[in-house]
Amino acid sequence: MKLRLGAFLLPSAGATPDEFERGGAGQNPNYYQRGLSDSARILRQVEDLGFDFVAFSEHHFHVEGLEVSNNPILLGCWAAMQTSRIRIGQMGSVLPARNPILMAEDLAMLDHMSGGRMCAGFARGYQARHVMTIGQKMNAVWTAANDPDFAEHDRINRELFNEHYEIIRKAWAEPLFKHDGKHWQIPPAGIAWDHPATRHMAPGMVGENGQLDKIGIAPLTLQEPDSIEVFIPFTMSAETIEWSAREGITPVIFTPIEEHARASLDLYHNAATAAGHDLEWGRGLGHFRNIVVADTDAEAHAISDCGLGYLWTRWHDWFGFNEALRYPGEKGPIPNTAENVRERGYSISGSVDTVARKLEAMIKTLNTDLIVPWMAAGPAPIDGLLKSNELLVEKVLPKIGVELKRVEPKLRVEYDGHGWQE
Repeated sequence: MKLRLGAFLLPSAGATPDEFERGGAGQNPNYYQRGLSDSARILRQVEDLGFDFVAFSEHHFHVEGLEVSNNPILLGCWAAMQTSRIRIGQMGSVLPARNPILMAEDLAMLDHMSGGRMCAGFARGYQARHVMTIGQKMNAVWTAANDPDFAEHDRINRELFNEHYEIIRKAWAEPLFKHDGKHWQIPPAGIAWDHPATRHMAPGMVGENGQLDKIGIAPLTLQEPDSIEVFIPFTMSAETIEWSAREGITPVIFTPIEEHARASLDLYHNAATAAGHDLEWGRGLGHFRNIVVADTDAEAHAISDCGLGYLWTRWHDWFGFNEALRYPGEKGPIPNTAENVRERGYSISGSVDTVARKLEAMIKTLNTDLIVPWMAAGPAPIDGLLKSNELLVEKVLPKIGVELKRVEPKLRVEYDGHGWQE
């Protein structure tokens, strides 16, 4: 069978768990340089191994150093300059707290600078200090499972997210556009712009009254806008999954618990079918996992525990991540241990035989053709991660009859094929 793999890199500061615990790792220049070095080695390797895309997240103010990834689009540009085939995405840009016009422009620039390899990923934002500081002028709020005001915050967050997404899609698809929404009027009324060059070179932008009537971004995307793959990462929300299915978006499911994952697949398939999309059950969406392969189970567990096992239990549990590991009907707190993250299936670590068995069962159960491995560059030893990726592609996947595939970007018909690097 054919399978797509997408490498998710935060990245974190290049520090060991002991070094993180001393404090201030995110502001240590040596750790940041080491983190970039580790991430660069991984992204060049996964391109050579046949991964479909690499993606970075967005988090701000990370003095702790566990998620030093404040600009995934800029990180994507950095990644594009070191690669030539792998697609570049985000997992994801936090849309409710961002200016959607600027984001549409930035992503279009990334698309050109990467030669049409941009894919987009939009998140809703679960860290309060980030969303409510960066997005304060738009009254953006966080949304997370442990938010005491979840219902109201989730409504506001989703309202902003949906309108910002609509604006980005218009900006990519329409040479000139306008938007009249609850939060944005584009362009605002009353802007005098009776410029003769604009009337001649951009007809339709200025109205008969000499005021700005529409705007357009430049450049437009290099890819045909309808063909650009969009991801919604780390989701378990029924409303988000159904919306994604209607919009033709690729959600990446967070939970490894079979009952919850299958329920998400049912929601997506039913909503996609109702919207007229002909998709096989299990397709059209993906799944996060931490995958670590080594010569022995014990060696793989040690690498995993030092990487995601540390990040998850030291940082992510506080935001309610362990709810993704809850079994149906289970009561009480979920054990916040690296061992529990493995035992409940989020971390698939072990020898070639162990990982092959677990991965084969996952693919069969969920009928998936997209897995996004979370690679904990930073705290995890880089040599162990590189060896793991090599074993995964060259030993594990052939053992279970899996071949990797990539999405080929569809570029605009008017593009003549002469790129800037020529």
